[in-house]
Amino acid sequence: MRCRVRSAFAAIAFFAAVRNHSFYAERMSVPDSLPLPVATDRHSPNVPLRYPGTDDHGKLWEKPPPHPPETERLPEGRPPFIAVLGSSGFKEIGDPIRLDLASGGTIPGLALAAGINREWRRIANAGVPSHKILRPADGLRWYERKNLDLAGMYDMSAVETWLADWLKWAGVETFRDLRYRPGDIKPPTVEHRAGICVSIWRTKQPYPARCTKEELRDPAFIHKAFRWAFFGRQFPFKQFEQMWVPDTVGRHLPWLADEIDDHSPAYWAKVSMSQWPAAIPTLLQDPRTRQLIILGDGGHIDNQPSLFNDGHRPPFPLLNPRLQQNRRQRGIRQIHRDARRMPFGAVLRFKVTPETKMSSLQGHSLTWQERDAMWRRGVEQGREFLPAALTDLLRTFEDSGSRNGHTPVEVPGLHLFQLIAARRRQHTAGRWGIRS
Repeated sequence: MRCRVRSAFAAIAFFAAVRNHSFYAERMSVPDSLPLPVATDRHSPNVPLRYPGTDDHGKLWEKPPPHPPETERLPEGRPPFIAVLGSSGFKEIGDPIRLDLASGGTIPGLALAAGINREWRRIANAGVPSHKILRPADGLRWYERKNLDLAGMYDMSAVETWLADWLKWAGVETFRDLRYRPGDIKPPTVEHRAGICVSIWRTKQPYPARCTKEELRDPAFIHKAFRWAFFGRQFPFKQFEQMWVPDTVGRHLPWLADEIDDHSPAYWAKVSMSQWPAAIPTLLQDPRTRQLIILGDGGHIDNQPSLFNDGHRPPFPLLNPRLQQNRRQRGIRQIHRDARRMPFGAVLRFKVTPETKMSSLQGHSLTWQERDAMWRRGVEQGREFLPAALTDLLRTFEDSGSRNGHTPVEVPGLHLFQLIAARRRQHTAGRWGIRS
């Protein structure tokens, strides 16, 4: 399972990292020389975590503290851009007026949208319940727990609960709390500071019965319904679509349009992180047609999705930071490939170091020291590379102002279904790829 370990720990360090040094030199919430945390047995949650020496961040937090979060007053006049956080995240050097989030990027992206980025090191390093992600859902039979029917086995509810607690602590309980305020700079087509991408597909035929809310949430029933769809050829892979929550919900799920503002961002973050076939997908039913609607990982179609990366020149430039996944991603061919994937933006790839070189399944076994070292490496890389990247991005975006019409967007097909979905999207060109 692609648990997005790098998303949840390494790349979120960019949130706390990169600032305007002339403004933040004396205001950095993170000291340059920061001692690593010392913890006893990480499997004993009742044992308090202690830091040696002096640390401005105090102890690691596993649950929200009683006092409200400390907010930051950021300088005005910084260049606005749209942040694309698929498998990565970062702290702003400009002003990310909009956050396009998917999969593991939803965690750091919502933290920034909620204004709790100042406390992010304490929250993420100790709090992310990665050890609970690889737990099979309750109520499954033996062959379902072995995932022999391909309906998924892991339950992401622990991540949803954890993220909802922290967002509530910061004053964000629903998408209504993420709406732009009067006078905010914003892209003209959206009303929320953050949007979450999920993959959506419908069955060809209506389900034989009308499902109750309890059934749609029951892992055993989801397996039953999935088998009906999958083995009954009601699973149209060619109809993979991206849905942006809350921006395009009215187009795909019109019965939710009037209530989506009251939904929890943490719930939809869980949906976007549930990668089929490892995690159990989210199941809905169209009340008019009784068709089943299956929702899964926002990266199923595109590992770096953006609502504004559709071949048209967006109102603001796009910036997508990522970790390099192999040596080939350091060369000029990868630079040209990234330019085709995001023609009106930039993909900034950070070199993998011993601190950030973690496999997809290591999240539950990382010690506090390893988590914190990964975070600090992201801080250092962000300070070093992001300022120049944003300067180059603004210059190339201004030069693109004379482009007219549509620019094809290349989407890497990392597996067959992703390639099929990419080829069917308007103004996209699917290409076989091994890494995103």
